[in-house]
Amino acid sequence: MADDDAQRYHCDYCGCDITLRLKCYVCPDFDLCLECFASGAEAGGHNKGHSYQLIDEGSFPLLVDDWGAIEEVLLLDAVEQDGFGNWDDIAAHVVTKTARNCREHYNDMYINSTIGEGVISSTYHETVLEDHGGEIPPSPANFTPVKLEHAEQLELGYMPLRDDFEKEYDNDAEALVSTLTVNQDDDEVETALKQAHIDMYNKRLIERIKKKRVAKQHNLIAGKQKQSAFKRKMPKEERELRSQYKLLARLMEPEEYETFLSSLKKEKQLRERIRQLKRYRKNGLTKTEDCPEFDSLSKEESKKLSDTDGADSDSDQDLILPQGIDLLSASERKLCNSLSMKPREYMSAKTEVIKTSAMKRSGCPVKPKVPKHLPSEHKQKLQQYFTRSGWLG
Repeated sequence: MADDDAQRYHCDYCGCDITLRLKCYVCPDFDLCLECFASGAEAGGHNKGHSYQLIDEGSFPLLVDDWGAIEEVLLLDAVEQDGFGNWDDIAAHVVTKTARNCREHYNDMYINSTIGEGVISSTYHETVLEDHGGEIPPSPANFTPVKLEHAEQLELGYMPLRDDFEKEYDNDAEALVSTLTVNQDDDEVETALKQAHIDMYNKRLIERIKKKRVAKQHNLIAGKQKQSAFKRKMPKEERELRSQYKLLARLMEPEEYETFLSSLKKEKQLRERIRQLKRYRKNGLTKTEDCPEFDSLSKEESKKLSDTDGADSDSDQDLILPQGIDLLSASERKLCNSLSMKPREYMSAKTEVIKTSAMKRSGCPVKPKVPKHLPSEHKQKLQQYFTRSGWLG
């Protein structure tokens, strides 16, 4: 809004003139200034919890008093669209400022200031800016060609002296303006239509430059053979992870992007480890030294199931072992594994041997021995094990 129109609005709490106002949606014709709104002012039927609308056309200043917020936005948009140094076109875009005003304000506020120091490297400040009187030159003084072998340059159509490619991203973008002609007798509609075509073409060029910059920063420009060899060195999980999050590369610096991917891989490893530990606990394991034995048994059981039922061997990750496995010691699990014996059968034989051994010690005329119904090989190994354990004398 214009300044003279803005004076018609007053804060209904403190009475001051306001240009940036907050209009209440509930109360009719009720406006507040920023200070009163922030303090939660209430008057009459107005409550601080009412819905509101921020009304302003950007007339409030951001950096200096004579430049409004909307003018700052128009200036930055114009520099991006028309290119740095085209101050006449930039001034026409801002409308309310001259080319000299735009140039001086941009240099003072966005280059030779704390903003410029934060986004432009100190080396650039000391060399390029000093050589050009404190201004950024309209175009870079030099460029760094991509380091590619000659065969890769031919494969990609890369021209190192131009730092460009024979076939660009969105290679047909020039078709928008290739047949465009400007005539003096064009009416307003024709002129506006041609300007719209030029704006679309500029946006497509900006997108092309962004993609090329990201490709250079992340070393994505390489021949097919080198890219294939690079991908073959990666595990399948890492290739899938990079493919899933590759769109985020344009939002990050290369080091930041690699750190981000590393954190995702670490998270996946931790989740897998937690799931594995929960699986151990579910099967009664409480010591880490018993885990390798458990994994060996689980693979054996999975192999048996796959041979009998045609199950996928990958399902052993979620396999629940036979009941009673948690009651066996590490040596007993190893014995059962070597005999392909179920824990329930082993516990039955062990119980019978210990029971008859206890009866003999109490004076009963019995002879502890391994049950007869077991295979001879099982009986022999079990007898040796029970004897070493002191259950058979």
